[in-house]
Amino acid sequence: MSAAAVAALAIPLLAVLPTAQNAQAYSDILVNLDCPSFAGKLEKVSCKLTVAGGPAGDTGGNYSYKLEIIADNSTGSLVSPSSGSSATGVFNVTVTMPGEAPQTIKLRANVTSKDLVSGDSREKVKDFEVKVVDPIIITATVYNTGDVGARNVSAKFYADGVYLGERIFDVAAGASATLTYNWTWLNVASGKHVVTVVLDDEEGIVEFSTGNNVYSMTVYVGDKSNPLGGVLTIGVIVLSVLVFLTYLQKPAPKKK
Repeated sequence: MSAAAVAALAIPLLAVLPTAQNAQAYSDILVNLDCPSFAGKLEKVSCKLTVAGGPAGDTGGNYSYKLEIIADNSTGSLVSPSSGSSATGVFNVTVTMPGEAPQTIKLRANVTSKDLVSGDSREKVKDFEVKVVDPIIITATVYNTGDVGARNVSAKFYADGVYLGERIFDVAAGASATLTYNWTWLNVASGKHVVTVVLDDEEGIVEFSTGNNVYSMTVYVGDKSNPLGGVLTIGVIVLSVLVFLTYLQKPAPKKK
């Protein structure tokens, strides 16, 4: 048989051969973890894991994940929930940092995007880093020396004029409440700092023993002369007697 005849026979054979399915037919899986870049040891932080694309995104389906902590020392760490599935691909998780600092940990997300009709699925693994630091613990003890309870009192914490966070609390008459806040800047510079606590309540009658609602203290970080050793204790007095006096001054409701 001539070469021309062989070529003529090959042409129709090529025409009927099926085309192999493209293994990369689906879009890429996108994974993002919205989580603080640093946190204090044993601190609990809220994170949002978002997954998109792949079979579930292209044709409709389901997303699932497994999230684990990889660290030199992971003692005390926890991810909750560590796994789950949904059609939206959005997952809210709470991550408890390890008890050893400083160190950099990895949050490893192993995600799957699945087409529920065909059963076809794709996986992707992505790591995210979080720096675990030693926090400076700000402690405020609130004493209620009066006969009336104080409710929905806010204590706002500042360091060098920068807002850190807020605690909302109640304190019964004759009782006390201890508030703590972890100052977890990535790098707290050595030297002098000013820590401030601002009290506030709906009635505007909660004050410090000094007669106002702002209390500031100068502390020294990384200095051996610091008598507090990095633990800052601030005594706060809620003058709930003012609550009682305010109620006395309110006019009686008018009779209809």
